Amino acid sequence: MKMPVITSVWSKVVEEDGRFFSTAVVESTVEFVFKVNKQDNGIVLKGDARLNMPEGFVAVKDGLLKGISLSQPAPEVVLIKLELEHPADFRVEVLPGIPVRTIVSADRGFFEKLFGGKKIIIDPGHGGTDCGHRGPVSLLEKNVVVPIALNLEGLFRQTGAKTALTRRNDDNIPFRRRAYLAKKEKADLFLSIHTRFCKDCNSGGSVVFYNPFSRQGNILARLILAELSQVLKIAARGIGGSSELKMLGEMPAVSIEAVTISNWVEEGLLRSPTIHRKAAQGIFNGVKNYLVFGKGECE
Repeated sequence: MKMPVITSVWSKVVEEDGRFFSTAVVESTVEFVFKVNKQDNGIVLKGDARLNMPEGFVAVKDGLLKGISLSQPAPEVVLIKLELEHPADFRVEVLPGIPVRTIVSADRGFFEKLFGGKKIIIDPGHGGTDCGHRGPVSLLEKNVVVPIALNLEGLFRQTGAKTALTRRNDDNIPFRRRAYLAKKEKADLFLSIHTRFCKDCNSGGSVVFYNPFSRQGNILARLILAELSQVLKIAARGIGGSSELKMLGEMPAVSIEAVTISNWVEEGLLRSPTIHRKAAQGIFNGVKNYLVFGKGECE
C-alpha cells in the first residue's frame, strides 16, 4: 500500500440544511488512515503519512476553528491538530478522488446559543455627500465600509442574531437618526464601521472608540481591536472614548476604524473583497469574545 502524502490543508465554513460547520480539509495522494483523539481544545488526527508541506500552524480564526497545526514527529507519522476556541461536536468523512479529501466538520451550533435573540445594529459610517476620509489614490471611506458591514451582517445571520443596517445605499443619514434606530430597536450592541485616517501616510492599523456611558463599551472595544489586529495582521493603535456615541445612552456601542485608508498599503488592501471579509471576521470574533468572556468583567 502506498504511503499517503499530505499535500494541502485548508478550511471554510459551510452550510448544510440550515446548520453551519467549520470544516478542515486534508488533501492527500491516497487515503490517509488515522486515529482520532478529541481533546478539550481540539481534535487530533494521527496516522502513517508524509508531509509535502511545511510543518507549523495554519491560522484560521473563523470564531470556532482557531487554526490547524501540522507536524511529523517521526519520518512516516503525521499529526494534524484542529485547535478549537470552544467545545464542538464533530464528524469526519473521507471523499475519494484526486486528491483524496479527509474532511473534519465541527458544528457551529455554539454560536446559535450565544447569539440567539441578540439584536445588533450595524452602522456603515458616512454616505451620500458625506464621503468620510479619502485615501491617497482617492478611495472613499463611505464606499468601503458598506461591504465590510454586509459581510458582518452575513456572519451574524449565521448565528441567528437579529441585525439591522443603518444604510445599505449611498445615503447621508445624520448620526442622531442612526442612534434613534438603535434605541428604537432596543439593540444589544451598536457597531459603527469606519476607516482610520492619519496625516502620516506611513502610519497604519486599527482603532476602536467606545461609548463612555456604557460600562461594557470599553471591554467590547478592547476585544474587537485585539481580534482585528490578529486577523488583519496590522497594528492595534488603541481605544478611546467617543462623545458622539454618548447619544446611545448606556448601550454598548463602538466605532470601529478597521483599516487606515490614508496608508498607501492599507488603501490598496481596501480595494479587495478579501480585506472586507477579514475585517468583518475580526469584528465578529471580537463581539463573540465579548459575549463569552467580556460581559463577566462588568458584573
